[in-house]
Amino acid sequence: MKKSNGSGTIYRRGEIWWVKIHVDGRPVYESSKSTRYTDAVKLRDRLISKKVRGEVTGGSPDKVLLSELLDDVLKSDIAESTRAMWKLSIEKSLRPFFGDVRAARLTTALLEEYREKRLKDGVKDATANRELTILRRAMNLGRKRTPPKVLVVPYFPMVQETTVRTGFLLDDVYTKLRDALPLELRPLFVVAYNTGIRKGELLAITWDQVDFEGATISLHAADTKARTARTVPILDGDMRDLLKQTKAIRDEHWPESPWVFNRNGKRILNIRKAWDIAVKEAKVPELTFHDLRRTAVRNMRRAGVPQVIRMAISGHKTDSMERRYNIVDGEDMAVAKRFMEARAASLQSA
Repeated sequence: MKKSNGSGTIYRRGEIWWVKIHVDGRPVYESSKSTRYTDAVKLRDRLISKKVRGEVTGGSPDKVLLSELLDDVLKSDIAESTRAMWKLSIEKSLRPFFGDVRAARLTTALLEEYREKRLKDGVKDATANRELTILRRAMNLGRKRTPPKVLVVPYFPMVQETTVRTGFLLDDVYTKLRDALPLELRPLFVVAYNTGIRKGELLAITWDQVDFEGATISLHAADTKARTARTVPILDGDMRDLLKQTKAIRDEHWPESPWVFNRNGKRILNIRKAWDIAVKEAKVPELTFHDLRRTAVRNMRRAGVPQVIRMAISGHKTDSMERRYNIVDGEDMAVAKRFMEARAASLQSA
């Protein structure tokens, strides 16, 4: 065995020369695939150069644990609201099952076993799909690294979702639910109802993004799920009135607070308890806050807002996702019936 001080170790396994260097306190081994010592020296020098450039990490891909990849995905460039939701799924479900599994040993069969376990836990296929999507993202990020932490990403078995929610808020319940909510949540509710902005995007809005004179709210790219800046209108009526009222209260009591949607000047982070109480009082206990997003898209469509503008306001990136929210109900059928009957009558009279 031959050594170079501080420059790695060159040694033989049988007739083949190998190199070992340390990166971040962990050994990295690589074979020169040669019986010549000079080839091993060249390999050692290349590895050291890669180490200096940050192109090699401790541990080879076949030793990387999925727990490490899950940590990496939480550090990746994702919205803070997404990071919070993913962390819950990772710590509650993914890490306990996959954490000690080597990425190189991940198989489709193991992924199917995880889905079966989650279904036995009582979750829906949609929830299992979301969790497996996080793991797939972690694997793909590991594969893209230089050097890669993952060499092969297995096939992820996704199941067709048959439980897509179709809930939305009816017009005659709007006022009941608004008044059942605490005062600090009413502007949040009304803005979501009118624009379809996601809750995480709403809670990140600060007063410098609100332009009462221009009647717009500007969303920063960094705070949106699609990483795309967009502008939504401030509608006359409840939306403008409640935002103005909230601004006046803030100016009087917490003038230094930047948050539009706040509790005593502090950014609102969780509305679940207050929301659950309010929907029960309004007699719509199954309604979720996300149903307001569906409702806004439907209402814009009914108002004649073109699809491209609806998508620009709500932040939908694809036609398919926007169409999922275009829920057709009895009232839609009644409107269609009136149009069709009017056309038939005009043809008859002609």
